[in-house]
This record gives sequence, C-alpha cells and structure tokens, in this order.
Amino acid sequence: MSTLPIPSVQATEVNYELHTLGWKAFQQLCVTIASELWGQTVQGYFEGNDGGRDGGFYGAWVPRGNEKLDGSFAVQCKFSALPNRSLAFSDLSEELAKARRLASRGLADNYILFTNLRLTGKVDEEIVATFETVAGIKKCLCYGSDRISQFIRESPRLRMLVPRVYGLGDLSQILDHRAYDQAREILSAMGDDLAKFVITDAYRNSAKALVEHGFVLLLGEPACGKSSIAAALALGAIDEWSCSTLKIRDASDFVAHSNPNEPKQFFWVDDAFGVTQLDWQTTIDWNGAFAHIRGAIRRGARFVFTSRDYIYRNARNFLKESALPVLNESQVVIRVEQLTKDEREQILYNHIRLGPQPAEFKGEIKPFLAGVAANSRFSPELARRLGHPAFTKGLHLSAAGLTNFVEHPVELLKEIIRTLDAASRSAIALVFMRGGLLASPVTLSADEQRAIDLLGASSADARAALAVLEGSILVQIQQRGSHFWRFKHPTIRDAFGSLVAENRELMDIYLAGTPVDQLLSEISCGDVDLEGVKVRVPSDRFDTLADRVEDFCRSRRQSRDTVERFLAFRCGKDFLQRYIERNPLLVPNLYVMSYFYAVSGVDLINRLHEFDLLPESARLRHMNSVRDLAVSTPDSGFLNDLHVSFLTDEERQDILQHVHISLLPQLDFCVENWRDNYRGGEEPSSYFSPLEDALKDYGREFAGDANAEVQIADALAKIEEAVEELSVPEQDYDYSAYRRQQSGPLATDGSRSTFDDVDQ
Repeated sequence: MSTLPIPSVQATEVNYELHTLGWKAFQQLCVTIASELWGQTVQGYFEGNDGGRDGGFYGAWVPRGNEKLDGSFAVQCKFSALPNRSLAFSDLSEELAKARRLASRGLADNYILFTNLRLTGKVDEEIVATFETVAGIKKCLCYGSDRISQFIRESPRLRMLVPRVYGLGDLSQILDHRAYDQAREILSAMGDDLAKFVITDAYRNSAKALVEHGFVLLLGEPACGKSSIAAALALGAIDEWSCSTLKIRDASDFVAHSNPNEPKQFFWVDDAFGVTQLDWQTTIDWNGAFAHIRGAIRRGARFVFTSRDYIYRNARNFLKESALPVLNESQVVIRVEQLTKDEREQILYNHIRLGPQPAEFKGEIKPFLAGVAANSRFSPELARRLGHPAFTKGLHLSAAGLTNFVEHPVELLKEIIRTLDAASRSAIALVFMRGGLLASPVTLSADEQRAIDLLGASSADARAALAVLEGSILVQIQQRGSHFWRFKHPTIRDAFGSLVAENRELMDIYLAGTPVDQLLSEISCGDVDLEGVKVRVPSDRFDTLADRVEDFCRSRRQSRDTVERFLAFRCGKDFLQRYIERNPLLVPNLYVMSYFYAVSGVDLINRLHEFDLLPESARLRHMNSVRDLAVSTPDSGFLNDLHVSFLTDEERQDILQHVHISLLPQLDFCVENWRDNYRGGEEPSSYFSPLEDALKDYGREFAGDANAEVQIADALAKIEEAVEELSVPEQDYDYSAYRRQQSGPLATDGSRSTFDDVDQ
C-alpha cells in the first residue's frame, strides 16, 4: 500500500513536511495562518518580480492573544523546496532591500517573515535586530518551520481550513486513538492524494453548505475530484468537531449505523445513486431513508453525498425529494468541475511535483503545463495520471500529445490496459468481476479461476499483479477492519468495461463469472438507452443470461426485487418477451403494494404495459389494488406517472373520487390509527412523513374544494400535534466555527508562473 512520507519528529511533536508544498501553496498556507493569528481577512496581495518568494499584505489587523499590533503590515514568505535547510541571514538580502522600499512608503510598520526553513534563535535575533533598525519598521516577527508546525498542531480549525496538511504529518500525534483509526481508513482510500489536495471554491462552498444545512451533495463529471473534497470534509469533521465518521454504501448501511445516542456522526456516501450508471434499487431505497436523515441532521449529524451529474439527473425521476428538501437547494449542489485558472494550475502542479515521475520528465513537460491546465477537458484525475509514469508510457511531450492525453482519457486507459501483461489484466478483471471491490487476501471462485485461465495467467500471477498495480491502476483500502482492492478511480472501471463490450471472449467471461446481483446492476439487454452501462448483452447471449438469472431467483428468495428492477429498467421488449416465454408464471405472480414508488413489481408492471406485454385482465386487477391502497395506506403515488404508468386518465380520476368519498371524511380516524401504531425506534416526524406527504399530494389535487381543503388541513394539524407530543427535545449542536470564512485565494499579477519550481 502506498504510504505518506514519514514526517520528522522531535520528541512527541510532529513537524510537517512543508518543503513539499511548493512556493504558491506555502504562501496560501501563510495567508490562512496570518488570518487565524490576527483574525483579519487578507485585504490584498502583491507579487513581486524577484523570484516570487515573497509577498505582502496590508490592512488593519485585529489582534488575538497577547500580541497587539497596529498600523500597516508587510508579510514575507521565504520558501525552499529543499528539506532540512536552515535559514541564514544572508538569504534575506533581497528581502531587506524590499523591506526598506515598503517602509519608505509607509507599508511596513510591522514586518512579518514566514519561512519553511529552520530558524535558529541566533538568526532570529539577527533578523529582528536588523529589520527593526530600518526607518519605518516598528516591529519584526519571524516564524520558521518549527513554529508553523506548532500552529498547525495546535489548531484543528487551521487543519480543517487547509486539509492537505493532514497528508504532511503524523495523524497519530494530533488525533486521539479512535479518531486516528477513522482518519487512517479515510486516508487509505485516498492513497497519497491528500498531500496533493488544493483548496478550491467548491471545497469552501461545500463546507459552508455542510454547516448551514447539515448536508452537501457534490455533483460533477467523472474524475473531477468529488471524492477528494468529501474525504477532506470528513477529516475536518473528525478533527475539528470530534465527529464519529462513517463511510457508508447505501440506505440500509445508514439505517444500520445511525445512532440516536451518538448525535455527532458524519456520513460519507460516495456514488450515492450508482457508480457508473443509475442504480434504481439503491435510489429507491434512499427514499425510505430520507426521513431518517432529516431526523439525524436535527440531532447534529452531517452528510456528504457524491454523484456523477448524469446519474443524479436520472435519479431525480425516482427520488422523493420532498422528503429531503435540502436536495433541491442550490447551495448544496456543488459543480466541482468549475475550477478557476489558479485552482487548475495548483492541482496540476501538486500532482506533477509530488508524483513519482522522474526529474527529467518534469523538466520536459514543464513548458506545456499551463496549456494542460487551461484545457476545457482538464480534471483532477487527469492531473494525477499525468503525474504517474504508469499512465505516460509512450506519451509524446508536445502540445498536440498532451492535448490528446487530456481530451481522450478513456481511450488512453483502454490502450494502457491492452498493453498490460496477462497477469495484470487478470488482476483488473478480478476487481471488475467483484463489482469494483475485491476482498484481500483474495479467495477465488471456480468461475474467477476459469477467467484467469482464459486470460492466460495463473492465480499466483494475478495475486502478485495486484501489488504491482497498486498506486496507479488499483489501490488497497481498509474498511471497518477489512482490506480490499479497488480501482484507483471509477474511470478505470469504465475503460475496462468498454474493452469487455468490444471483446466477445471477455464478455463470456464477464457474464459467466460476475456475481448475478452485480451483473444485473451493470448490463442492459436489447434496445435500452442507458448511460454508463458496462455491457450491452446481444440477443445471441439472452439465453445464457436468462439461465443465470433463473438460477439466481431459485437460490435466493430475496432476489425477486433485484430481478424485477432489472427487467423493468434494463431490458428491451425482445428480452422481456423471451424471458416471459421461459417463465410463464412471471406475469401472473406480479402484485401491487405500498409504497408504489418503492415496489419493484409496480416498476415491472409499468414496463410490461409500455411494451403491450401486460394482459388487460392483469392490468385491471392491479388497478383495483392501486384504488384500494390509495385509501387504506393511504398511498398517493398513483398520481405520478413515473411511479404508476399503467392507469388511464379516467381511472386516476375515479381513484381520486374514491379518495374523496372514502378517505377524507375518515382522516381523524386515519391519523389516530397511525398514532396508535407508532412504536418508537424512529423519529416521529420520520414515521408520519409518508402520511403527511400523501395528504399534501391530495390537497393539491383537491385545491378549490373548500370542504376537502378543511379536512386535509385539520388532519395535517393533528399530525403536527402528534409529532410534537411524541418527540423528545433534541440537543442542538453548534458548528458555527465552520462558518467563519478562511482567506480566499491570493490575487496575483501573473509575474511568476505556478509551475516555476515544479521540477525542483
């Protein structure tokens, strides 16, 4: 497993590897430290034409602690890329000349020097004495690497504002044991990427949304850095708020781990609605958990969801967003691909300078980096690949070569995978066949062993290749005490999936060896227009697939929902006809129950009706079930054509009339019945949420009917009373410290390139 550099330690205190930051990131760190020390947002920044190793601020500083400073301020940042160097007074000849010029203009009443070099007491005294003799300078302060490391050690808030410092030091010395274990799991999922993390507007906006709403949804294209932002937020929550941090997979995982007695929980859900394409079952399951999430947020819990933007667009058709209103609030939807020029350049700089590329490569690519960062198809993941030799073999270092690298990433990945040896391709196939998460140590099934044999490798070769690919194609992670192999980034999975689709031999391996529940979430059959599908199964493989699906149904009773959703959303008419021929009891055994939006059988009934494969007698039977449940549950889902599409307009109106006659006069009894059935174990507001939503839906349908409006309003008031009476007062946690804004990015006049020292 890739590990972060071992930090220098003095006694029990950790010093941070500040020399790995680069000149510009070090200046940004100093901006944040200065703001924390004096509590003043930086008002301006000047970049000189003297090698770019200094800068200045001006403004009225609000003092903190015992230091009381007033007047004008000049702040100098002295950076070196060499580790373990000590500052000599002679290193400051240019800075002294600049200080005299600033002081003569009244801009340096106070002169502050930050440096990542070691600062001895003797040199400190010499610097202070010399600079304070300059006419106009009243006070000189110096902060060396030890003091800067001390600032970082002593301030969880500072670490939260600049999360990449977590990757520069020893977490065990700044976090308690429990928090350290949680942080270590998060870092294991990131490898050494946190050391390359760049503070962006997306990160700042995410932090703000997390505090104000308790929830942030990070949306963006593949490879745009969503997971890195989520991991940085999770580490900040552990450190600053002492949150218990959990990385969960789906709604059932959340319900299992949500603890009302531990309100300060942080839930991180990567690819919440599907990894590479929409996962209907997972999306539907979240509907049932949204009310629980609302209750957890009120208790003080925080949530970060990530999703590819095209997946979320599809998911919205199936999400009951009214159950979690923050999903619709724009301030929690972050378009993380909207990076500024400075952010793009700093991300690329970090990956090149801190990556394992040889110095010769860094020097040769340096003139082209500004153009790479400016490309509209640039992404943080592309920056990572450009910084790793595994992805740049044969890359022609020219403007045209790099443009092709940036603009055609999946094709390049496919070519890289094609050129790998059989053992490496077998290792990738194993992770792919396990749905992207391969338990370590690896135990192979018979089908997986057959797949390796067909690819021309041995099981021993494939196991050895896993370690060889670590850090480039694969990464080993730790989750809840167990270890797994996964792809370094989902786009690698995309590329391998494309290769599978192109190669019929690989398709047969995939169809035969992949677990069926995973298989049904990744493929499509027939004429179905879905984005992100791994494999489109051709008609001559329909029977092969049907054999596995039928075996799956016979072996597991709980597999029915999975199969029905697969048939409803991933299959064209031709496959459905073939499957019904093979399974004539499929249609007669379908049923309707509440809630319509969450029942797989309803989804399949809708699909069969769309393709004229649903007998009219069966349709009428299901229509009567909907009519009954609209009152007895009550379930208003039939009003939404996305949830129930096999009804005629006349039938919908008839059901509404049935609701008007049979439900509305009995709403008092309905609410009391719900209240009597409450058994605790969940928030009262969550428990009553489905009933409340149904009545609001009916209220919109009966708008203008004065009697109906009164009946529904009275029922909603009674629900509110019941929730209030059944609720236990909850403690409100103050996360206001996160609201305070950190200094924004430094303004620059462009006199020095971000990539100036990328090859040092």
